[in-house]
Amino acid sequence: MSITPCPTPLPSAIREEEAVEAQRNLFCSLYDRCLHLAVKRGWDGWSCRHCPLRDFRVGEPEARDYAHARPRGPDGT
Repeated sequence: MSITPCPTPLPSAIREEEAVEAQRNLFCSLYDRCLHLAVKRGWDGWSCRHCPLRDFRVGEPEARDYAHARPRGPDGT
């Protein structure tokens, strides 16, 4: 398996009705590299659809990660 970024250019930017999560793996360890590559090449949008690391997840939060992170009310409770 390759560990180099492999984004695919899109013909246009991702529209609001399309979820970014459907196009990109936000929890890939190479996400920042792909984003940098897309910006450097001036792409309007990019996708992880053809990347062999598409299903690789690192640091994807789970519900329990948010269980104690809720903001408290004005009375501290």
